[in-house]
Amino acid sequence: MAVPPGKIWRVNRRPRFTLLELGEYMVADDKQRETMRRNLKYERISRSLIYSKLHQAVSSFLASPVRDRSVLARCRAMIETERDTAESPQRRDNAIYALRSLDQFEASLNALPIAGLVIERAPLAHPHIIHGVRVSIQPTVLVRVNRPRGAPLRGAIAVDLAKGDTPKSEAIKARMTQAMTYSAMLLHEHVGNSVIGDGERSSPDHCQVFHSHRQELVCSPTNYRRDLANMEASCRTAAALWQDIEPPASFDPALAIYRN
Repeated sequence: MAVPPGKIWRVNRRPRFTLLELGEYMVADDKQRETMRRNLKYERISRSLIYSKLHQAVSSFLASPVRDRSVLARCRAMIETERDTAESPQRRDNAIYALRSLDQFEASLNALPIAGLVIERAPLAHPHIIHGVRVSIQPTVLVRVNRPRGAPLRGAIAVDLAKGDTPKSEAIKARMTQAMTYSAMLLHEHVGNSVIGDGERSSPDHCQVFHSHRQELVCSPTNYRRDLANMEASCRTAAALWQDIEPPASFDPALAIYRN
C-alpha cells in the first residue's frame, strides 16, 4: 500500500498483528496490552518502514545456496545512500536503525544453526484470521530437512531484526523468551496448515524465531494446545475492544490514511 506524501499515521480499522507482535502481546500485562492496542490501531508509518528492505535482503541471503554476502553488501549500500540523501531527520534515523540491525544480524550468524538445511524464500503468506484479528504470519524463510528414512520435515524461520531492550532481570528475559515461543507456535501452525505437501511433516524443532540482537533462538514446543486456546481468547478480547480505542494525543486525522 503506497503512502501518500505528508501522511505519518496509518489507522487500522480492524485489529492487525504481526507474528512477533502477537507473541509480545501474549506476555504483556493489561496496561501494556492497552498501549499495544492503541499503537497498533494508530500506527506510525515510519516505524513500519524501518526494516522493510533489510527483511527482504536477509530472506534472499539465507535462501541463497552459498549464503552470498554480496546480497547483504548491496542492501547496506542502498540503505547508506538513503541515509546520506535523507530529506528529513526521521528518514535518516530510520536508515541508521536499519544499518545497526544489519550489523547485528551479520554478527549473529554463528548463533543461527542453518548448516545442512534446505532453505527457500517464503512466498507472501495469506493472513490468518484468529477470532476477528488479522495475523500476518510471514516467515523470513522456509526450511526443508530431507531424511534417509521417514518423511521430509518442513519448518520456517522468522528473524527478528529489531534491537529491542536488553533484559534487566531474569524475569524480563524469561518473558521475552516466552513471547518468542508464542510466535514459534504460530509458525508451526502456519507450516502445518499452509506449507507442507504430500508426504511431508511439520517439524516443531524447525519452526524457529531468532532474535539477532540477543542471539537467541527459540523453537516451537510440541504440545501447545492450551497456549493456543489462550491466544485465541486474547484475540477475541482485542477484537471486542478495538472500536473503542482512543487515539493518542498527538494523532492528527489530516495526516492519516486508513485501511480495513
